[in-house]
Amino acid sequence: MIPEYLRGWRPGVLCNTQLKTLCDEKVIDNVEDKKACKESSIDLTLGSDCWEMRGGSIKPFGQAYNTCLKPDLKKEPNGENIYELKKGNTYVFKLRERLQIAEDSHLYGEATAKSTIGRTDVLARLIVDRSNKYEGFDDMKGIIDLYLEVTPITFDVIVKEGISLSQLRLFFGKPEFSEVTDDELVLYGRDILSIPGESDIDIRCLSVDLSNLSIGDKEAAAFCAKENLEQPLDLWKKEEAEKPNPCDFWKLKRSIDKRFAIKHNAFYILRSLERISLPSHLAVYCRAMDETIGEMRIHYAGFVHPNFGGGRSDDKTGTPLIFEVRGHNVDVSLGHKEILAKLTYYRMSKEPEFETPSYGKQELDLSNIFAEWPDELEIDKDGNVKKRTEEDK
Repeated sequence: MIPEYLRGWRPGVLCNTQLKTLCDEKVIDNVEDKKACKESSIDLTLGSDCWEMRGGSIKPFGQAYNTCLKPDLKKEPNGENIYELKKGNTYVFKLRERLQIAEDSHLYGEATAKSTIGRTDVLARLIVDRSNKYEGFDDMKGIIDLYLEVTPITFDVIVKEGISLSQLRLFFGKPEFSEVTDDELVLYGRDILSIPGESDIDIRCLSVDLSNLSIGDKEAAAFCAKENLEQPLDLWKKEEAEKPNPCDFWKLKRSIDKRFAIKHNAFYILRSLERISLPSHLAVYCRAMDETIGEMRIHYAGFVHPNFGGGRSDDKTGTPLIFEVRGHNVDVSLGHKEILAKLTYYRMSKEPEFETPSYGKQELDLSNIFAEWPDELEIDKDGNVKKRTEEDK
């Protein structure tokens, strides 16, 4: 029998008011602040326990995951539960939140790293106790502990207890029950996905935009992460004056004749050509067309909340999504309009109460843990940039 608090809910993605109900019922337990409940997901927060997986990551295997977390792997914090994570190493955190799912609840989960985190080239994958896969679970019951596997790739990073690196989307009923069909999507026309000046659009796909646009007083089609930096990066948002200078961590890279060079082992931030304007009753999961496309890896797998890209105050229609791309062993010449990702559309179980989207007005944007680019920049032949001073003028 379905629990009383779920009665009357339609199959679909649970919204923030429904997630708050699950918090009140302790289905999602140990939630310290219900502001973590977003339009179509809940932010999950790091607990105080961390293990360094010196032998490498261990995939979920359908049993209690804590059997992998040996005492000798325990990592001690630097102070006040702050941890410095070295690039190339894998760590596991026990999350503060846990699930307590009653029988016949028909709750399913999908997770992904928050956009703020993916754009810093940090892999953050949810591990659900007793599940046999990353990033979600199928119709489980009982008390379920949650863990997060964290692997920084480009930068050393600093994290602390209580910050959120990952988000969990819950479904009432199997996710496929809530998928919007191709026939239904046709009825939306260009209301959801649009390309300025074009009418022939595949509403389920995202391609890359390699046109150059203004960053400060320069132009770029992508940001490229600097390598071999000694300065670690704090993975939480600060006041604007305290945020790190993007010039210290990123290069600007132009496209040439609508082609862009992906260098091996380098990490890039690019944007989609398509602009999304999501209605209030739909949510999206954006997945890479293939996790590895040729000799590059597409990191992007993210949630798009209802109303994303709508109601912009700058008169622009829709908002592009961001791709996080890493070159593999050889260089790749990426072409304008190459398809990099596919979209899955889901119905909401109920329309959410709306907040201002974190990246609702983005074009080509870094993680919001960084400060804004300076208005006037100096750039060298390799794309390194700095703020232009009076001496440079």
